[in-house]
Amino acid sequence: MKIIFSLLFLLRGPASAQSGPVEVDKATATAVWTEKSTAYSAKSPVPVYAALTKDISRFYMYANGGFNADWYVGYNNSWIVKLPPIPVGTYAKAYIGAKIGRAKIKSWPQGWDKTPIPGKIYMAVNQEPRFASDNMYFLVDAADLPLEPLPNDSLEGVDSAKWFWAEIPLSRVSTEKSNYLALWSVSRYFMSSSSSPIIAAALSDDKEANVWLNRSIRGNPPSGEDVLETPISGIKPALAFKLVPQNDYKVLIKGFMGEVGPADILVSFSAIGEDIRAAWIEMSYDKFEWQRVSRYMFRAPYFYAFKREALSKDMFYLRAAAMDGLENTGYSKEIAIPAAQAPAPMP
Repeated sequence: MKIIFSLLFLLRGPASAQSGPVEVDKATATAVWTEKSTAYSAKSPVPVYAALTKDISRFYMYANGGFNADWYVGYNNSWIVKLPPIPVGTYAKAYIGAKIGRAKIKSWPQGWDKTPIPGKIYMAVNQEPRFASDNMYFLVDAADLPLEPLPNDSLEGVDSAKWFWAEIPLSRVSTEKSNYLALWSVSRYFMSSSSSPIIAAALSDDKEANVWLNRSIRGNPPSGEDVLETPISGIKPALAFKLVPQNDYKVLIKGFMGEVGPADILVSFSAIGEDIRAAWIEMSYDKFEWQRVSRYMFRAPYFYAFKREALSKDMFYLRAAAMDGLENTGYSKEIAIPAAQAPAPMP
């Protein structure tokens, strides 16, 4: 089958040099347009994602609610995936990440203690299915994850699963060999789905052996002879690379303000940028060292309330921050929070 269309500029030079339609077979046409599309994508300031499912919007299973299939991120439970070599590109930064949700509170499924169960979650990357401390990276604390809802009570922080990312050296990403990713927790609390966060998953008809579950770990990176312990087929966990090209995008924080009451501080702001993925509040005593003091906020409008007793009675500074999909971060101007006034003496 022949396809007739004008590829004068692409195949035969300027129109002034050639005239009339060019006859190109389908294979050649596909190759030309694929090459053009790839070149265009490489120059675009958008991140490139690499996961076991090309359409990463399909990672909606388990971590958003409903049946969790025991797909928890655990102290005794490590998920491992094998990704193919990453295509060569002009990238400035590399990240590994996972889509996680449904973190639990201490009294879940009851609501009498709404403190999130603490625990740190890690990932590792290597070109062989062996992981050690030198290729593991902190991903997220469970206290910053979206929470599992309560069946008979309201709970602040409930949301759908989110992607979290850890920056890695570009040298950790192989363009020639397979890339293995592992996900687990160092928290002894995370021993079952009733206490642990849940990783998202997607259905797949991929028949290749590229997903494993290791139940032999004890808070350590999966290693040893039988690291690929239990193969999983038909369903893929949401583990991925994010590769970010050099870009000049900025994140701007506008309208940051705080209303200081006797016992509460309410702050609000707007974040302007390309695909804002998270915002938060930071605190400092000297405007040099800053510490995040709020949960991540995943969508506008951005409001956050603090109990004064949870921060400091002394004077301090607050600022807002936000990050876009290219991992660029912007900060507001700081505002000074005056020292708390001592209660008036009894007459």
